[in-house]
Amino acid sequence: MAYVGPAQRRQGVYCHEHWEPVGYPLLSSRYDYMVRDVFVEATLTETYQAQTNVEREVSYIFEVPPEASVIGFSAQVGSTKVDAIVEEKSKANNMYQKAKDAGVQAWKLDKVNDEVFQISLGNAAPNSTIIVSVDYAYVISSDTIEDSVRLTIPAGLAPRPGAGLASQATIPTAPTGANAVTITGFSDNSSEHMTPREKRDVKEDWKAYVTFESRQFISKHFVLAWTVDDIDQGRCQVERLHTTGSQTPTYAFALTLVSNIDLDLEEHEYIFLVDNSGSMSGQRTQNANGVVRAMLDQLPSYKRSTFNIYNFNDPASSILPGKRSLNLDTDNVAMALNQLKASAYGGTDIDKALKTVFSERDSSKPRCSVIVITDGLDWGVTAAMKTVQQNAANAAANSKLLRVFVVGLGDDVSRGMCEALARAGSGATAYMTESELYDDYQTQKAQTLINAINRAPIRVRSIDWGMKPDQPRTTGGASGQNLGSRRQPNQNELGAKPKGSNVGPPNPLQQAPKPGTMFWVVRSYWYAIISGTFKPNFEARITYEVPGHTRPMTLEVKYGSTITIGRVIHTLAARALIQTLEDKIASMTESDNYWSEAEIVSLGKAYSLASTQTSFVATMDGTGVRTNVPGSSLASNQRLLSSVSHTNQSDLGFVATQAPAGPSGGAPVARYALASATSGRSVVPMTTMKMAVSGTSFDTSQDNEAWPGDEGSSDDDEAREDDLSELVNAQEGNGSFDPRIIQSVIFPSTGIPEVPAFISTLSGRENIKEQIWLAICVIAYFQNKHAERSGEWGSARSKAEKFVKTTLCCIFGVDSSQCESILTNSLDDAEGYFY
Repeated sequence: MAYVGPAQRRQGVYCHEHWEPVGYPLLSSRYDYMVRDVFVEATLTETYQAQTNVEREVSYIFEVPPEASVIGFSAQVGSTKVDAIVEEKSKANNMYQKAKDAGVQAWKLDKVNDEVFQISLGNAAPNSTIIVSVDYAYVISSDTIEDSVRLTIPAGLAPRPGAGLASQATIPTAPTGANAVTITGFSDNSSEHMTPREKRDVKEDWKAYVTFESRQFISKHFVLAWTVDDIDQGRCQVERLHTTGSQTPTYAFALTLVSNIDLDLEEHEYIFLVDNSGSMSGQRTQNANGVVRAMLDQLPSYKRSTFNIYNFNDPASSILPGKRSLNLDTDNVAMALNQLKASAYGGTDIDKALKTVFSERDSSKPRCSVIVITDGLDWGVTAAMKTVQQNAANAAANSKLLRVFVVGLGDDVSRGMCEALARAGSGATAYMTESELYDDYQTQKAQTLINAINRAPIRVRSIDWGMKPDQPRTTGGASGQNLGSRRQPNQNELGAKPKGSNVGPPNPLQQAPKPGTMFWVVRSYWYAIISGTFKPNFEARITYEVPGHTRPMTLEVKYGSTITIGRVIHTLAARALIQTLEDKIASMTESDNYWSEAEIVSLGKAYSLASTQTSFVATMDGTGVRTNVPGSSLASNQRLLSSVSHTNQSDLGFVATQAPAGPSGGAPVARYALASATSGRSVVPMTTMKMAVSGTSFDTSQDNEAWPGDEGSSDDDEAREDDLSELVNAQEGNGSFDPRIIQSVIFPSTGIPEVPAFISTLSGRENIKEQIWLAICVIAYFQNKHAERSGEWGSARSKAEKFVKTTLCCIFGVDSSQCESILTNSLDDAEGYFY
């Protein structure tokens, strides 16, 4: 199904002098997508022209989907194309500055926030043509109640308060006689260079492709939706990274888990947090109030359950009498609905609103669900995400369940914000568009959220990926293991070794999120990068627990019949690993950040990812890969980009001001082409454009390899000859343990689990918290796996317990009784990994 939604364009080339797009019109846009299951590899190519009479320094600003990984970019000047490389951010800045000072053309790509990136392009000469190509990979967002996924191609960036994008909204005009916009989507790349006739001849039941062309630029988002079989079933895609020479191949896994277990009934506090800012005026406010009405009519009224309704713009305030939650009954609901506001005004501060709600909620209730209803036009995602994480962890430490759910309103809603809040709060999202071409109903969305609220947030104890990881290497490479527990660097020891190259070898098993993480209710994605050998059963085995159940349960997810050779899942896995490190840095002191930052650099360089610590950079004097593009010479009246300016005052200070969105125009008439399956089903009508794809395999024979056979893939589950002695010998003098030994001995197939809330909610010193947790895991392992040999590990346990209690007391200021409570609760949690 294809449809469009309004947006004002802010993506494009901007002059640094005034940070305006005037004088740099867009000539054409091309979006190419390769889709495998719900994973996408995309390329955006845009061509601009400098219609100015003076040279000006310019930058290209563009948006990617939430949590997308930018994996490459290139710039073309005349017949020369330069592909950028990834470097540590400060090194990339120095390379760019050096080229600039020498008068050499240079480019640099930096991450602005989770959805917006900037490419510094240097000086654009009058009448020059600028061609920029960006590659990125991501997971397509999925409807929570349907067997479909939606791919959104933004016509531009919506205006948002706070740190935004540009001061001026511009919708480009296409040149006469050329296609302004081209969009292509394929379920594999075998038909990339085929004619339409050839594509029809070779199509298979599970293949599909779609093209869209328009002679006018679209002023609304373009959305493509298609069905995915068994989307709500556990599934796992496997990919082998192409290697050369003697390099050891690695395998990347993308596991999708879906919760279908209902929570037991218990008293509950429901808090509605309704956006009342100026962008919500009109239909959006009516829709928001409609969702509140529909949900209050359908919420389960378990005894002593309560509800509250807050409106927020800059401040947040309850609209109920006394500002306190009321019993969930018919009379109170009727009274509350009469208090709903119809007007909207002011700015948006979602973080401040969430802090107000969390501080005023009834903390005695065993469960609390906060339902945020917003158009998502706020860039303050990071602070709000931290607030949700901290309060959810504090509730968990007190054996309470606090979750956040989000309803996104409008076609230009920031999905990045909505999904970040839901992810941090173990919740779910639902979206309500304003487009007449997509049927969303308030009652339907209300029921979606109610179903999600009633679903149990599964806690994954461990994932056995069906591989026997190699033993940790001692030299070379990048590490995916969190290195926060290592001592701080000594510059005399590090010498000239660059940041990111000094973190040691990669761990043979790198997973994100970590085991022990509570994942959101409807659907979640888990990633791993592993070097090792496959076990014969070719399946992932998940051990998980549900609130209210006494013992963990298991789930087996079979892999497909083939392994894809590529890099998409590897980059998504690396992006997930980087995200966990960036989230960790947000809660650490600056002095503790070094190793996590170095780890991000290592991952970014290994998998070519732009991040908070890495940038893409290219210069005309040797940085990056240069190739000649035949037939790409410019017209005689067009000049190449000139050298970069000798002063670069580029920053994003201009983003603080946003112009309100203007009225959106109608959708253009476009030409569609669709290759449907040949299994006797009718061709999908042009206006619906559904791509039917299989949920099991998207692979062609030339792109795949068979699963490894028995040779070299034996399932050797025998323990080491004496893992107990190895653990005892790995204990440091202060009672702590070497994390690499712990992973290789205790958690060889699953990775070290997440630090539980009893410890993680302590203030500061993240690396010390991990050391405490490792010591407790070792104690639990001793007691559960080697109980009969207590005489051999008794002394090590005593030293570990002393380390835990002393550290809690001296580093975190915890009194003796609380120390005992934290140790007991954390030990009970750790024992859950050793049933």
